[in-house]
Amino acid sequence: MAFDSLFQPGRIGTMEVKNRLVMPPMSTRLASVNGEVTKELIAYYAERAKGGVGTIIVEYSYIDEFESKAAICQLGVQSDHHITGLNELAEAIQSYGAKAVLQLAHGGRQTDPGKMGMDPVGPSAIPDPLTSAAMGRPNWVRELDQEEIQEIIESFAEAARRTKMAGFDGVELHGAHGYLLCQFLSPFSNRRNDMYGGDLEGRARMPLETVDRVRSKVGKDYPILYRLSADEYVGGGLTLEETVRFAQMLEEAGVDCLHVSCGNFASIHRFVPPIYFKHGYFTYLAEEIKKAVNIPVIAVGAISEPEHANWLIEQGKADFVAMGRALIADPHLPSKARSGRLEEIRPCIRCNEGCINRFFKGWTMRCATNPQCGRELHYAEIPPAEKPSKVLIVGGGPSGMESAIVSAKRGHKVILCEKEGELGGLLRDVVVPEYKYDIKRLLNHWIYMVQNMDNIEIRLNTEVTPELVKEISPDVVFVAAGSREFIPPFPGSERPNVVSGIEVYAGRQEVGQKIVIAGGGILGCETAIMLAKQGKEVTVVEKLDTIAYDVEPLTQMTLQEMMAEHNVKILTGTALDSVVDEGAVIIDKELNKRILPMDNLVVAIGRQPNKEVVESLMGTAPQVIPIGDCVKAGDIADCTHQAFVYAVR
Repeated sequence: MAFDSLFQPGRIGTMEVKNRLVMPPMSTRLASVNGEVTKELIAYYAERAKGGVGTIIVEYSYIDEFESKAAICQLGVQSDHHITGLNELAEAIQSYGAKAVLQLAHGGRQTDPGKMGMDPVGPSAIPDPLTSAAMGRPNWVRELDQEEIQEIIESFAEAARRTKMAGFDGVELHGAHGYLLCQFLSPFSNRRNDMYGGDLEGRARMPLETVDRVRSKVGKDYPILYRLSADEYVGGGLTLEETVRFAQMLEEAGVDCLHVSCGNFASIHRFVPPIYFKHGYFTYLAEEIKKAVNIPVIAVGAISEPEHANWLIEQGKADFVAMGRALIADPHLPSKARSGRLEEIRPCIRCNEGCINRFFKGWTMRCATNPQCGRELHYAEIPPAEKPSKVLIVGGGPSGMESAIVSAKRGHKVILCEKEGELGGLLRDVVVPEYKYDIKRLLNHWIYMVQNMDNIEIRLNTEVTPELVKEISPDVVFVAAGSREFIPPFPGSERPNVVSGIEVYAGRQEVGQKIVIAGGGILGCETAIMLAKQGKEVTVVEKLDTIAYDVEPLTQMTLQEMMAEHNVKILTGTALDSVVDEGAVIIDKELNKRILPMDNLVVAIGRQPNKEVVESLMGTAPQVIPIGDCVKAGDIADCTHQAFVYAVR
């Protein structure tokens, strides 16, 4: 594919860019605790600029010393003392031909006192729902008076001045995702009855005054971008009808480009959509806004493939396309696409584990499929081995393939043995549903890479024994034997209507109409949704007080919505006791028992590491290193990172 539309030059105001691909702002937590640029942050952005993206919008930066900070280790532009470091960052991006834009933000009510040492502020004294839920109490918000509003507007303008002084090519105002500018615009968070509230014109006043003040500080020719949530997807929030009108106001105010997103913290799973949402599901918002304005529009939203991005430009649905998590997963996606190496692109699987879940924990940026993310200062390039060795890999699942690829890139001779007739391990079972398309892409990527590296020999239908290890005589053995699902013993567990969750999920086991699922983790939840879509009556029994406890919050929110939509019954704080002729016996916290009539009990409780394989091979080579699920059952991120860390040593 030529990607003629995606890789044509473009213009935002006076800023000429080499292609239509944009990296949108995403928090990395790689700045210092005081918001200063670090070497790690520079290396992270430089790697993505090196990969060929046309424009990088650097993550949201707080604008004052007190109220605007929204996250731990958030980048800051609140002081002239930060200009030097920001200049180094801008020049690192620009050195590879990309344009550097800095996003400015004020957290408003979407922050907590622990991040800034004081109660948050907002247009109205309305606590943010998600932040309050995370804190376990209402996140009390102080309503800003008009004098304070003017001070914040001036802080935005001063931050924009510093951005220009630091050498950035443009500035973006963060008016999306429920941050302060969005809070003023939205009736969901703005209940004021003065000049900054009420109808759209009143609610738009503060954002428009901010644009005007910023323009007065940076001059008429400096590009100003504005990111907005075109639909907040919450009751009483912003809708496309209003934001189309607001977009026209922004154009009239002198904004050079509109970056169209959606949602706020109450609908956070909408603007960082997990794998269950279709690719680009809200790009229609950008398309509609583009029809109403004459300035460039950037589309964003789970756009993971360059073919899709090219189509959006080609069809005139947007002028630019932002690919966020896809560029976290593979910084070199643009250059690989342009040179026709699509199979080499490491896909984002939209698991949100490294990029989002670690955000909630205050940890630095990582990526489930790209172990080098956040470690670019040391591992932008995989270091060659001082002395090439012979490496034996036991198991062709995620850990085995990742360790084989890294070892081969270091120059080692690799023999990869898989006891089955194809590669993939348990990953082959989880890619069955249509929404697991991205994970199937990752599986295909791994298989392509191991099959096309000259120093990897693949042996299928080969079970590794101590005798085979002795015959091969490797220097290092990576044991990536994986794990298996298990059905723990309980009264009735041997009955024929008690079946394995993974067997049902993979489509290898038929079940009846009335189903009880034991286990409310991701396997139990996804299996419940799959069966409910088939018209079956499904009840999930989980002994913990919540379901989908083993995934990050956005995926959990989405699964809960999907289960409600498909009428899956959920019994939390309830355990499986036994199975009898009449059905599944369950017991609650008060030790009350009752029977759920059923045709089948689907057990989705967990997996057991294949430790016996590890034990059988210990001592058979100078180094025997168990990795992945055979050590402890985990997810793709656990397997990939552990394989990388050991293989790169």
